[in-house]
Amino acid sequence: MYSVILSPDAFRLIMSSTLEAYAVPHGRNDDPNHYRPLETYGALWGYSVTRDGETIFHITAADIDSSAHRTPNWVRRKHEALCLKSGFYKRYNRELEYLGDFHSHPYSAEADGVRITARDVESQHCYRFSGTPGDDQSDSGDFADVKYLKEANFPYRIGFVATVYKMTKVVANPREEWLDGVSAIRFTYNGPDADETTRSFRCWLKAYIFPDETNTPASDNVVTLLCPSLGFLPCE
Repeated sequence: MYSVILSPDAFRLIMSSTLEAYAVPHGRNDDPNHYRPLETYGALWGYSVTRDGETIFHITAADIDSSAHRTPNWVRRKHEALCLKSGFYKRYNRELEYLGDFHSHPYSAEADGVRITARDVESQHCYRFSGTPGDDQSDSGDFADVKYLKEANFPYRIGFVATVYKMTKVVANPREEWLDGVSAIRFTYNGPDADETTRSFRCWLKAYIFPDETNTPASDNVVTLLCPSLGFLPCE
């Protein structure tokens, strides 16, 4: 069994950076009339403990790869960034380990000329990793990147996806719910968009555990995602 506890600090950074990449025109994509939401990427840091047959991962920190190449359909990190940050953490935060990474999946009501809804995002499992686990032939997709990092000897154990979809109407009294057993969380953030208009952003957080040297994750039914900021608390 595995539990992943996402600290308030890590939650804030993951979701605020995901929303920024989604909503704020910037870089070469800075024309507000033609802006498309971008993916973003960062590393996860923390520690793990094992007791009574359960491994508990505490994600206490997250950071953003400002050097990553971000597009509406994929994000590509730079190997050099992770090497640099690993050395920095070893020097100044030796109590924290590299645990894995997160990236975002941005969706909007009209993407590439195809109209989709928040229900489509969920029913088509767009909030999950792309690609096929255990596929040694593919060099694309999220599982392929896990394979690369493991082969590069990074101790990759946790993969996160933060997915955002801007609703066409403001959602009153939004609720938070677990999905995929208890390995993912759906919630709705009501707040200002880049133009300061109040919007509803439907969000999903999905956690994967990679317990061995392959890019095949543990089954959803042995993974619990806990997020105190959303009211999903560890049991005493």
